[in-house]
Amino acid sequence: MLKLSNETKVGILTVVGITLLVLGFNLLKGKSLFKRTKTIYAVYTQVNGLQPSNAVQVNGLVVGNVANLDVMDQNAGRILVTLTITKKIEIPRNSVARISSDLLGSKTVQLDLGNSTEYLNSGDTVYAAVDGSMTDALKEQLNPLVKKLQGTLMNIDSVLLNVNSLLDSTSKGHLHQAIGNLEVVTRNFTHTSAALNTLLDPQKGAVAGTMNNLQAVTANLKNSNEKISAILSNAEKATGSLANGNIDKTLAELQATAANLNATIAKLNTTDGTAGLLLNDKQVYNNLQYSLGNLNKLLEDLRINPKRYVHFSLFGKKDKVKPIPSDSVKAQ
Repeated sequence: MLKLSNETKVGILTVVGITLLVLGFNLLKGKSLFKRTKTIYAVYTQVNGLQPSNAVQVNGLVVGNVANLDVMDQNAGRILVTLTITKKIEIPRNSVARISSDLLGSKTVQLDLGNSTEYLNSGDTVYAAVDGSMTDALKEQLNPLVKKLQGTLMNIDSVLLNVNSLLDSTSKGHLHQAIGNLEVVTRNFTHTSAALNTLLDPQKGAVAGTMNNLQAVTANLKNSNEKISAILSNAEKATGSLANGNIDKTLAELQATAANLNATIAKLNTTDGTAGLLLNDKQVYNNLQYSLGNLNKLLEDLRINPKRYVHFSLFGKKDKVKPIPSDSVKAQ
């Protein structure tokens, strides 16, 4: 059996240890020693805390990791990021490697695949981009709000200054008076509310009584439904009878009568006929008046001197004729 010296054993153990250390270090950095990988590069002006071994994703799938970050100038204005791709995927040349972070702050490199028909080979450089952080997004959202808040505070300050200038001793007195009036209004409103509660009391309130009366009226209407139906039926029969009657004939006769009456009145307004002459001829009226006067005298004479017209004398003596009162009056 081959015997190894202690020095040889120490050397072998040292080599094995160094090998295991290198393998472990590479495994911790995300490098795979047994898979075929592709290395591409991206140049950033800032990496937002990106660290080696952070994942490289395509559409949410982990396809590799960040192998290394190197500074390309003294001011760290350009940072070279080495990306190791372990999955067998083709990356178009117009793809973009975008640094993004989730809500917990974990950084990843998202590969947004382009539509080019040419693909990146190992050692090529991909386009780089950096998404804004949550803080930047919050700043963008809060900046307009901060500006509006500053403007609002300035306006409030101006209003307070104006109010302070208005609140002199007289204005303060008026304000106290207004507050006192407001207290009176509040007290009156309380009384009004109590009165309204009394009015709306479901047991003794006026509204409850009105509703009860309304319910009674509707109940009476419901109970009188048959009578109302009978009245409406009688009214319908009456209107039917009027509709079926000879209303047109009656109206025609009434119209003819009115026409005859108008013709009669027209004749009375003219001198045609006796009635027209009596109404419209003044001479006829005077003659009639004269005749009536003579008739009155005759009757008066008959009353005063009846014996002039009827003689009952047994001895043949004539009575003295008495004058008519109207003639004696004229004689005087």
